[in-house]
Amino acid sequence: MKWGKTMQEHIGKKLTIDDIAKELGVSKTTVSRVMSGKGRIGEKTKRRVQEYIEEHNYKPSAVAQGLAKSRTNNIGLLLPWDLVSDEMSFFPRTLSGISEVAAEEDYDVILTMAGDADHSRLERVLENQKVDGIILMRTLFNDTPVQMLKQSDIPFVTIGLSDEAEVCQIDNDHVGACRELTSILLMKGLKKIAIVAGDMNFIINRERLDGFRRAHWDMMGVLPDRALVYTDMTSIMMIDRAVDALLMQEVNCIIGADDLIAGRIVEKLQEEDICIPEEMRVASFFDSRYLASGVGVTSLKFDVAELGRETCRMLLRRMQGEAVPYVTRLPYEVVLRGSTR
Repeated sequence: MKWGKTMQEHIGKKLTIDDIAKELGVSKTTVSRVMSGKGRIGEKTKRRVQEYIEEHNYKPSAVAQGLAKSRTNNIGLLLPWDLVSDEMSFFPRTLSGISEVAAEEDYDVILTMAGDADHSRLERVLENQKVDGIILMRTLFNDTPVQMLKQSDIPFVTIGLSDEAEVCQIDNDHVGACRELTSILLMKGLKKIAIVAGDMNFIINRERLDGFRRAHWDMMGVLPDRALVYTDMTSIMMIDRAVDALLMQEVNCIIGADDLIAGRIVEKLQEEDICIPEEMRVASFFDSRYLASGVGVTSLKFDVAELGRETCRMLLRRMQGEAVPYVTRLPYEVVLRGSTR
């Protein structure tokens, strides 16, 4: 088979993996996989690459050979157990975006399940060098996995902001989003708005509460009443008790910091025969299909599939040695529905 004019035919220019990839219309990872004999490559593509290399007598440099041999073509995804069991709307869509971009670059995604206090699986992945890069699906305050990865040589990216310095992190603008939604509710004349939030060890919940507080300061010049702020609500019983207490205080609106909490707030109000929105407004700082049904809960909508895609792109750039920003924030949308009419 004869190929067109190559970069090698230009005087003084040595053929590279990048040149081969561009000439054949494949990724550099595919060329590296064929050279190393690792990973799954279609026979037709493998033959094309091998024939091109043989015809042009390509001799990889020692550096290229070393990279090809050490590359696993796997991306690790560190996933907390409860993220699968409790946030099914978030995880599959984010994973879909990650897998889409990874597949385009001939990478496979390996899931590693772990509890917030169990780091043994991450230690094993690092020790056995099973992946070329890692994505952390959630960030915590004083996050041990982040600290472990900073001490290793492996590139990594976090979904969610980190309190650690010099960490590549990407997420939606939760502070700005929660600030805007709360401001809209305040402009509707709802002066007594409460919030029910989850575990404050999760940085995302701190961001949501920060946006809630900033809106009150911007619109009213005061911080929200502490009696209307319920945090670390990690069970249905705790959420129900918070709603009971807030009903006694005659609040105008209750915001759930995520869709699960907001969903339970709606159920509790219905059990108490309290009409939404006539007797109580409800909103959520995270949207899901569940909240769009029935009365329809005003929520913040994030493109979590795009979050996954952008996170994987960022990690791949880091794995290739590119300089990337430490913090990237993606946009959001405020979805007004019947619950705050």
